[in-house]
Amino acid sequence: MEPVTRKRRMAPGDRREAILDAAQALFMSNGWEQVTIADVLEAADISRGGFYHHFSAKEDLLTGIVTRTTAQALAAAEDIRSQTSGDALARLNAFLCGSVRWKADNIHEMRYFSEVLTRPGNDMLYRRIFDATAAEVIPVLKRMISDGASEGTFNVSDAGLTAEIIVGLGQGRQHVLSEAMTLALKGNLDQGTDVLTARMQAEGAVCDRLLGLPGGSVLLSDPRDYRRMLAGLASIDDAAAGGPAPANESLKQERT
Repeated sequence: MEPVTRKRRMAPGDRREAILDAAQALFMSNGWEQVTIADVLEAADISRGGFYHHFSAKEDLLTGIVTRTTAQALAAAEDIRSQTSGDALARLNAFLCGSVRWKADNIHEMRYFSEVLTRPGNDMLYRRIFDATAAEVIPVLKRMISDGASEGTFNVSDAGLTAEIIVGLGQGRQHVLSEAMTLALKGNLDQGTDVLTARMQAEGAVCDRLLGLPGGSVLLSDPRDYRRMLAGLASIDDAAAGGPAPANESLKQERT
């Protein structure tokens, strides 16, 4: 008779984190498509019942990881924003830059997302990532817009709706990310950076209008961070990531 295997006991919150930790490690090492729920159960030393107490499907793991990762990026960005002097626009730009910089600095944790984001036919998973991210970002952005409107820096009719629209711009970014990643993987890092930078500059222009600001006010990030991020996602040598920014750089981030 085979011995009964006993799974480790832990508090519900700790169990959920252990499951997410195991899933994230497996997704990063093996890729999203190759990992099964059984793999996660084995890696986390969790029973099937323990898993389904927190998650109903493999896709829910992705949502949980995205939510956790986004919260970490927001915390880092908020820390930079809180240390930035100036008006609401300066603080917003610091926040936006800090968020992208965190992703570039923690690219190992972000790398497995690129498989989901750029693979054709993964529209539903992309939507899950977007929805999970939006749920975390919109309340934070709404608060910043409200503060900016109160001090007279922003001119908006509804801070919440404005935040939803700004975050919603990212929903149409999938094909741009895919194109930029494809170029980077082919060794065309400069071109990939240009593609992504052009998209973000356009989104910045839309944000200017939504917030009632002059053109060129909202600075979504320095192209050097996009270059580093793409290089990391494509596993390009760090020396390449540290190269010069694209020649058409027009997005200048003022450090306050």
